[in-house]
Amino acid sequence: MSASVSGFSCFGADGSGPGARFSGSVLIALLVLSLTPLAPRAMARLEAAYPVPAIADRPVAGIVVLGGGEESAISVAHGEPTVNEAGDRFLAALALSRRFPEAPVLFTGGSGRIHRAAIPEANVAAALLLRAGLDPSRLILEDASRSTAENARLAAELAPDRPGDWVLVTSAFHMRRAVATFCAAGWRDVLPYPVDFRTAPGFRASPGLPENLGLLTLTLHEALGFAVYRASGLAADPLPEGCLAG
Repeated sequence: MSASVSGFSCFGADGSGPGARFSGSVLIALLVLSLTPLAPRAMARLEAAYPVPAIADRPVAGIVVLGGGEESAISVAHGEPTVNEAGDRFLAALALSRRFPEAPVLFTGGSGRIHRAAIPEANVAAALLLRAGLDPSRLILEDASRSTAENARLAAELAPDRPGDWVLVTSAFHMRRAVATFCAAGWRDVLPYPVDFRTAPGFRASPGLPENLGLLTLTLHEALGFAVYRASGLAADPLPEGCLAG
């Protein structure tokens, strides 16, 4: 019995020990996160980095789609290409490919997971895009990258030399880091085309604890990722002249 009691001694007999104070702090933090728009506002700041561009009548060299919108393991398990909440990347790629029928579609994605995926993201992407009617001759696949930095570097090796803008498609919360990384890798005339927005202008109501935790996790991941990339030279800040499309 004494061992059991000692295991809870950090809470104190009157509930005022360090364990109780820590639990109380965690509870308060969860309540603040759940009942305030803190996480959505932080996400909205990330998503506001680049607006959706008007690209009518612009020369387009190609469309670059970053992996992350597909579920490789689930696709293999069920024999059906499957997308996740970032599947808007594929919808945008298909819409853009129809608007610019001469532009190649370059998908870049091997596996962003610690453990090797069942199949590369590019395999799932190919199944999705070709099934939706994309001409196979227009599709370029990069299936070895494991990070945004490798997306930029390896895709650059496959990009054909064509005049015009390279339309970069990824989730809005990821676009700032993606643009800075592509610029650091030597890309020029990049036109950011953000999709997969998680917030809306004037957002007021908090969606709740699970959703807010998800938004906060994504926001912190991007903030940390950008800081690490910038410190290691993998992300350009400020952006070099000529990187963004004029």
